[in-house]
Amino acid sequence: MALPTERERAVKRVETEIGRLRSFHDAVRPRIHDIIRYFNQLPNDPYALAPPQRALYDLAEMFMEAAAPIDLGWSLGDIEDTFPTARFEFLKI
Repeated sequence: MALPTERERAVKRVETEIGRLRSFHDAVRPRIHDIIRYFNQLPNDPYALAPPQRALYDLAEMFMEAAAPIDLGWSLGDIEDTFPTARFEFLKI
């Protein structure tokens, strides 16, 4: 299931074991450029998307969340000794 909010995606990334993040990243990575090309043809308003398009959009955002720890070679889904995710304030757009 694709998570629709930045808060949900950030919490999921932090709470997910790095191996599962890597598996998700590796599964989506071969198609991410196709997904981006697809969305570049549509209006830049995720809230105007039809439900199947919005699910794909949210999936792409989840991929981008997972990409940071994978691409940077972290051993966890978050940096150790960092500001707690629970204390972040996320914008509601």
